[in-house]
Amino acid sequence: MAWSDFLGNAPVRDLMRQSLSDGRLPSSLLFAGIAGVGKGTLAHFLSKAANCQKLQNDFCDECGSCRKIEQGVHPDVRTYAPDGAFIKIDQMRDLIREVFFKPFEGRRRVFVIDQAHRLRLEAANALLKTLEEPPETSLLILVTDSPNDLPGTLRSRCQRIQFYPFSPAELESILQQRSIYPTRDLPLVGRISRGSLGKALNLDLQQYREARREMLEAIRACTGALSYRQALQITEPLASARQKGQFEFKTGVLYDLLRDLLLIQQGAPPENLTNLDLHSELAEIGSALTFERIVDAVGSLDHLMKGLGRNLNKSLALDRFLFRLSGVSGTAPT
Repeated sequence: MAWSDFLGNAPVRDLMRQSLSDGRLPSSLLFAGIAGVGKGTLAHFLSKAANCQKLQNDFCDECGSCRKIEQGVHPDVRTYAPDGAFIKIDQMRDLIREVFFKPFEGRRRVFVIDQAHRLRLEAANALLKTLEEPPETSLLILVTDSPNDLPGTLRSRCQRIQFYPFSPAELESILQQRSIYPTRDLPLVGRISRGSLGKALNLDLQQYREARREMLEAIRACTGALSYRQALQITEPLASARQKGQFEFKTGVLYDLLRDLLLIQQGAPPENLTNLDLHSELAEIGSALTFERIVDAVGSLDHLMKGLGRNLNKSLALDRFLFRLSGVSGTAPT
C-alpha cells in the first residue's frame, strides 16, 4: 500500500500528506463524511506515515512499525470504537492517560476514535481539554459519519476534514476493475451505494433485490383498502428480524423506494431514481398514492428509526407506517 493507493478524495489525501510533511498537521482532527469513503483508511495511512522506520512522512508497509500498525499491535497507535452502543467514559479516560506519554517506539502517538458520534456525553466532555491542548507528540483523529451528532464544543476543538462521496464514474470504474458485479448491474450498484465505495464493495445485490421485492409488496398493499390482517402479514417478517443490522438494511431499502416514489410524484427525470430498473412499476404504484400520504409515511418511518434505541415496539410502529401510507387514520382497523 502507498498514498497513491488511497481511492477517492484525492485533495484530502494530498492535504494530509503535505501537512504532515510540512509539520503543520493539526493535533486534533475530525474526519467527517458518509460511511465507506475512506475516513478510517486515511487515518490508518497517517498512523503509518507518522511512524514508518524507513521513510519520513511516508510509509513503506515493510518495516516493523508499518507491520505492527497493520496488525493492530503497535504501542503508539490505538483505536477506540463503541463498546456496545456507545464509546464510554472509561475508554476516554484510558486515552487521556495515554495521550501524554511520549512515543514508545515511533515518532508520534496516534489515537483514532472511530464512530465518534457514539461518544456518551460524559465521555465527550472528558475529552474536551485534551482535544484543546494535546501534546505535540500525539495526534487525535475523530472519525464520524454523523458530525452533527457530536457536541458543538467537541467539534470546535478539532480541525474538520470533509470527505465527499465518490462520483458515479469513479465508483463504476473501481467496481469494473475489481470485477465484483456484472457490467449490467454496475449502474444499480452505484445508485444504491450513493457514492460509498465501502457500501458498494460489501453489497449483496441478490439480498437487496429480495428485500426490495418484499418492501415493494408492502407498499403496493397500501395502495388499496388495507385490512389489519394484511398489515400483520406484511410487517411480521420485518419486525421479527433478529439482527438489528438486517432490520436496518430492509428499512433502508424501504426508504429508497419511498424516495423514488416522491421523485416520480415531483416529475423528476427517471435517471434520478435509485431503482431506475423499476421505473414503470414504481410509476404505476405512485399513481395510486398521494404525495401527502408518502410524506406522512416517511415521517412515521423516521419515528420508527429514531425509536429503535429506546426499545420502541417495532410491530406497532410498522403498522403505523402502513396505515399512514394507506391513508388510514386513528386506531388500527380490525
